[in-house]
Amino acid sequence: MKRNLIFSLALMMFLLGSLSLSAQDTEKKKGPQRPMFNKDQIITQKIAFFTKFLDLTPDEAQKFWPVYNACQDEMEKARKETRKSAFGLSKAIKEGNKTDEEIRSLAETYYGNLDRENALQKLHYAEYQKVLPIKKAAHVRLLEEQFTRNLVMQLRGNYRGGKPGGPKQPQPQQKENK
Repeated sequence: MKRNLIFSLALMMFLLGSLSLSAQDTEKKKGPQRPMFNKDQIITQKIAFFTKFLDLTPDEAQKFWPVYNACQDEMEKARKETRKSAFGLSKAIKEGNKTDEEIRSLAETYYGNLDRENALQKLHYAEYQKVLPIKKAAHVRLLEEQFTRNLVMQLRGNYRGGKPGGPKQPQPQQKENK
């Protein structure tokens, strides 16, 4: 009962956000318009998506979301460092005024940051196992990837002249009830 209530509330927030998007006037510019998603709308979509496909109980949700949010904050910091090192490496290569040793050092920093992101993913999986059953913990990363793909499809569908709301979104396969 509570799980359905949580899912219904998350879904309502998502739908209200979607309605407010379609009700906004946009300036007339040449070409198709990009949808204006704000961070809160994306978070609301993500909560509804995860709650639905992880089939979180209220108790699981209460334990999972604080752990997940802390892990996401940590991953965002790591991603920023990776982007920063990638930019530095790219800039050094384009400018062409760095020694091979300087390029090597920048590349090692970049690849070290990528390794750190991967290590964090494994660490977070271990954290999810502490608050979720193994099947749900194992599914979290896959759902993150699917959610990102769906969001990109929404954005591309609107931007490339698709119908409002973009193409129909593929959904992860749900487990069969036995």
